[in-house]
Amino acid sequence: MKRVGRLNRLQRMGLLAFLAGLAVLFSLLSPHFLRWENLSNVLLQSAVQIVVAVGMTLVVATRGIDLSVGSVMALSGIVTAGLMKAHWAWDLALLAGLASGATMGALNGLGVALLGINPFIVTLGTAGIFRAVALIATDARPIYGFPLGFRALGSGRWGPLPSSALIALAAFVFGALVVAWTRFGTNARAVGDNLEAAYRLGVPVTRTRIGIYTLCSTFAALGGIIVTARLNTAEAIAGMGIELEAIAAVVMGGTSFAGGEASVPGTLLGALIIGTLANGLTIINVPTYYQQLVIGVVFMVAVLADRLRRRTQRNALFET
Repeated sequence: MKRVGRLNRLQRMGLLAFLAGLAVLFSLLSPHFLRWENLSNVLLQSAVQIVVAVGMTLVVATRGIDLSVGSVMALSGIVTAGLMKAHWAWDLALLAGLASGATMGALNGLGVALLGINPFIVTLGTAGIFRAVALIATDARPIYGFPLGFRALGSGRWGPLPSSALIALAAFVFGALVVAWTRFGTNARAVGDNLEAAYRLGVPVTRTRIGIYTLCSTFAALGGIIVTARLNTAEAIAGMGIELEAIAAVVMGGTSFAGGEASVPGTLLGALIIGTLANGLTIINVPTYYQQLVIGVVFMVAVLADRLRRRTQRNALFET
């Protein structure tokens, strides 16, 4: 077990080294990369990916997947925006947007835990439903023009740091505490490690799985609210494609599709790597479609690396 823990620490050190290497590479290619204004933009652009990926971590740890997070982002942002346009106080509208995300996550969890449907099928279906509801509710038109206090959540600053980056940091700390220090986090890992054994040990499997998807979508709703506040616009097309980025960050960070483990610090590093890649490629004028190619390659490499890591861990366990 000590060797397995050492392998996990080495993986995180490798991610840190890779992130530092990216920073050095892009600073050599562009003198603007290491300026604080640009580094602040990296944090700003990575904030949503961090929030969504932290929520995705527990889902993947239970051998699940949530393909609806982008649609949840869009619909939660629209709920929040619509209520503000209906003259709700922005903080109450924000809470309602988070509640709408939690409700959508609970529906995913019910489909997985109670109906026994594969998570891929459930969340693929709800992704289409939630996106369609967002389009129908807005007639595919953006909603814009929100109170200054709300907009500060996405584009404001607390000292030298973007407020959205600090919100992402709070989400990271919350997620890390849930995984490492709560019974819910322990139960989630137990469910992912061995579902039958979790049942026999008295783990409330159904409640845990519903809670996991509820928490994941709540994080996605928070990401959608940050995007809405940053752009001062709520759109039904928000969050498209973020599923791949979130899953890539999670797997790159050391949370395996095989379940049973969850590394929130690794997820943070994975999201920062993806954000740094996107920013660095933009600053050296690489077209957007090439950026998507790079993210796809990173995802495939992360999956292959995860398989190699799991094999190494199994060998380490057999040797002890």
